[in-house]
Amino acid sequence: MHPARPPFGQRLELLGLVNVLVFVSDALRADHVGAYGARYVSTPTVDSLCNSGLRFEQAISAAPWTAPSMTSMITGLYPHRHGYYAWNEHDPALRTVFDAFVEADREVATFVFDQTFLFKGLRNANVVGETDELAGVIEWLRRPHDRPFLCFVHSWATHMPHRIPHGQRKEWRSAKLDFLARLQADSATSVEGCREEYRRGVEYMSETLVAELLGELESSGLREDTAVVFLSDHGESWGERLPDRGELKGIYHLHGATLYDEILQIPLAVSAPGHIAPTVVETQVSSVDVVPTLLELAGIPPIDCDGISLLARAAGESPDEPVFSFTTDRGALSQAAVRRPPWKLIRHLESGDEEGYHLGLDPRERENRAGDVPTELRFLLDRELQDAQQAELSAEDEAAVVSRLADLGYL
Repeated sequence: MHPARPPFGQRLELLGLVNVLVFVSDALRADHVGAYGARYVSTPTVDSLCNSGLRFEQAISAAPWTAPSMTSMITGLYPHRHGYYAWNEHDPALRTVFDAFVEADREVATFVFDQTFLFKGLRNANVVGETDELAGVIEWLRRPHDRPFLCFVHSWATHMPHRIPHGQRKEWRSAKLDFLARLQADSATSVEGCREEYRRGVEYMSETLVAELLGELESSGLREDTAVVFLSDHGESWGERLPDRGELKGIYHLHGATLYDEILQIPLAVSAPGHIAPTVVETQVSSVDVVPTLLELAGIPPIDCDGISLLARAAGESPDEPVFSFTTDRGALSQAAVRRPPWKLIRHLESGDEEGYHLGLDPRERENRAGDVPTELRFLLDRELQDAQQAELSAEDEAAVVSRLADLGYL
């Protein structure tokens, strides 16, 4: 874990920013954003945002599904350290970016896809609304603010089934089952229909939701004093890794069950026009880097975590730093991966089986070359797993986890 370190150089004095707005688009693949080369989806608003500041070409999520991924994003800790493997109560000892902002006398507000799940009961998160529409976010931004703020927005517009609030449980579940049935049918027409539905969700996110937020920042005069961080919590698949799409049983098989790059690679940008010059950063980064970045942008002292500020990454610090990703199955760690281009190593924790991929020669991760992976990567993964939190679940605990996952459509 990286100790808290002072900001390098004079970055804070140069930035002079007071507010931070984070927009997380759930399940958004990097290759479905125009700035990352998307061909069949139009996202000019998000493209402009990404190209107005730091855009990270190789941003990797710490986990392939929302609960552990978002917890890594707000703690700066990899999942095997924060131990949040299901939708349960957060460990009160966990220190989050919200704590740091509140302690620095900053205003905090979060808006989530469903208040009964994300950040529920989390100290200092101050969940004040949901994000089916952004009227609540815009209303909050229009209020008088006597202190600098952190506004954290998590949207499900790019998460299947699209454009149906999770709170409308009956309609949402019916649409989810229909979406999965079309994928299970495994016809080119039905799968392409699902992909097109996803592309429409991406365009809605970009041209309606993000456009509304940026427009509000401009019209209210907040934009020049507000850094905007745009990213996803993980990517998405359409069951293409399954030998038989008929085996696809829930959202877990679309994101959550694997650690391949179509699920882990995410868009990530930091925009502050007039303060941060447009730059494409090729260095690999992680979603755990978000916490130290937000703190540095806001001029708040850093905290101990696994992440390194994205501003430092862009300046060339720690260019060869490996990144790690972890996933879970029914409340327990199930897989771990270490990524240091050009190699990536995935380990299945119960069996000990490994997969290795040369990303430069095989970016789609089709040829398992575990025997060729540099020994150093295996050593790095072994060392990380020594710190892994792996609690034994009782039958009752596991049943509770399964119930919560089923409620979200993962099972």
